[in-house]
Amino acid sequence: MDPVIITPDDVVEAVRRAPNWKCPGLDGLHHYWLKGFVVCHAVLARQFQEALNQKSLPSLFTTGITHLVPKDQDTTDPSKYRPITCLPTIYKTLTSILSARISRHLNLNQVMSCAQNGCRGGGRGTKEPLLIDAVIGKVVKRNRRNLSAAWIDYKKAFDSVPHAWLKRVLELYKIDCTVRDFLGQCMGQWSTILCHLGERMTAAENHIKIRRGIFQGDCLSPIWFCLSLNPLSTILEGSGRGFQLRKGGTKVTHLFYMDDLKLFASSRSHLMELILWKKILLEWSWGRISVRSSMLKGEGLLTLRA
Repeated sequence: MDPVIITPDDVVEAVRRAPNWKCPGLDGLHHYWLKGFVVCHAVLARQFQEALNQKSLPSLFTTGITHLVPKDQDTTDPSKYRPITCLPTIYKTLTSILSARISRHLNLNQVMSCAQNGCRGGGRGTKEPLLIDAVIGKVVKRNRRNLSAAWIDYKKAFDSVPHAWLKRVLELYKIDCTVRDFLGQCMGQWSTILCHLGERMTAAENHIKIRRGIFQGDCLSPIWFCLSLNPLSTILEGSGRGFQLRKGGTKVTHLFYMDDLKLFASSRSHLMELILWKKILLEWSWGRISVRSSMLKGEGLLTLRA
């Protein structure tokens, strides 16, 4: 990856893409004002470049506010709350610029697996994997072929990725060393403040350190998360297993949408091999994984619980 040089045009583009009034973090700044005060863009570009070269940011910009939104009437159960973290606007602007550069590097070198549809620019979200899944189902039904499939559910996936692995994948895919060091330093500073019904539940100096998982709420988080799963796609695609739509055609081993994974195989034994490869790669344990497998033969459907 080429060295990152941040220009005022990069700031303009990052600010242009951002929503005007999205809830800000501790800095209390909305993107609307950054869009209006264009004289700030050159100053921000210079300061962003300095922060990147120095590989550090003030702790204000790496601290989020986590709002606890109740899911239902039972507010006495902590599990009934949905945490939504708001990050500082300045931090989101900087990571948006870095995200664009990293995405360009990944696209030019065709790093990201075609099976991952979660963070592909210009994609149509879940429509593409749903169409592929529907075509496979029709081929199986029409030609009376065997198909084994498994749905993998990663519980708390974003919150479970080890920081050491996040750093490692940046190195594996040859992200610029300055960007790697900068993100690694910021990762060590990640923290948040809990907020309930508009009131802070922790003192300003008592931040909750984020020691595992990805800091959510900016443009870089989805790409970084998908990149952490990309080695799994590489292993599955090179396994030689999967479902072949036609003779001599490409085998479909799996489909990804962010952390939602579906595996395909021509037999149950081959399917279990794919699941074993997945478990070997994720041996550091991302939390409990629930697996539902089904075997489809001709027009019959047999559901097995793993």
